[in-house]
Order: sequence, then C-alpha cells, then structure tokens
Amino acid sequence: MTNFGVLTLENDLFASSIRADADLIVKAKNGDKEAFSDLYNTYFEKIYVFVYYRVSHKEVAEDLTEDVFLKAYQQLKNLTTTDAFQGWLYKIARNRIIDYYRSKKESVAIEGLENSLSYEQALVDVIELEAQQKIFLQLLSELAPEQQSVIKMKFIEELDNDAIAASLGKTEGAIRVIQHRAINKLKTLFKTYEKK
Repeated sequence: MTNFGVLTLENDLFASSIRADADLIVKAKNGDKEAFSDLYNTYFEKIYVFVYYRVSHKEVAEDLTEDVFLKAYQQLKNLTTTDAFQGWLYKIARNRIIDYYRSKKESVAIEGLENSLSYEQALVDVIELEAQQKIFLQLLSELAPEQQSVIKMKFIEELDNDAIAASLGKTEGAIRVIQHRAINKLKTLFKTYEKK
C-alpha cells in the first residue's frame, strides 16, 4: 500500500529546496556574497566528485572545482534562468576539465576523456565496489560513449535529467531516450554475462 502522505511530504521538501536554491541564485546574481557562499556549500561536493572521477587526482580536482565556482561567480549575471543553475555548473566543470587536459598538451579525445576506464577504476578504488558493481562497470564500458555519460551522470552522480541535458547540450527528451536505450542494452549485456 502506498503512503501518499509521505510522497506528498517528499515532493513538498523537494519543491521547497528548489525554491530556496532559486532564491539564493537570485540573491547571488544581485551581488549577495553570502547567498553565493550557500550555493557553493550546497554544490561543492557534487562538482568535486564529478571533477575528481575525471582527473583522478585529489589536489587537481580541488583546484579545478575552485576554478569552476570562481568562473560561476564571475559569470552568474549571464545565467538566464535559475532552473538551469546545476546543469550550468556541470557544464562549466566539464569545460574546465577539457581545458585542463588541453593545457597539459596531452592528446586525449573528448569522448575518451569523458569515458575513460580510469573513471571506472577510480570508482572501484574509492568506493570498494562489490563484485556485482564491478560487473556493472565492465558492462557499462561496452555502451556507446554518450550512453555511458548519461548513465554515469544519472545513476552514479545522481543528477536530474534537466542537469544532464544542460551539461551535454541536449534536450531532456533526448536524455530520456539515451537513458532508456542504455538501460535496455545493459539488461541484454547482463543476461549474456550471466550465461557465461
């Protein structure tokens, strides 16, 4: 039996959180440094994790994350809607990671950077994944790069579809289609793996 009262409370809390973030964003856009500090505290860990799993180096990830928030603070007046804030932060982070690798003058394809096996290996090392999770990461590497990115952002980094869409420059509908196809492919791969 579903407890609709709990669902309503969760939805109310989620909506309240979105309104609070929107209020902070508006205040920060108007120069309120304390409001931006609150946004920083809310999103720092998420952005740091996103960066860390792409550079696999703690100090570099810290520096790049700081750069992301500095750029966000400098460009906040250009943000057109408060709804896009989280996706906008991830887009800045993604671009900063690309700039970091370009500045190192390493020859790394953007798709290779986004979907490198070091990302999966770092997850295994950091979180000490169980055997089934290791199998999942192995199967994940068999997906198309775009599908890998969407699955990682949705289920590992726990981003909403609108944030993923903003980060990848796609519509929410396109993200849902990519996600659906990726999940179906993972199911097929898992069934094949179980038969081995």
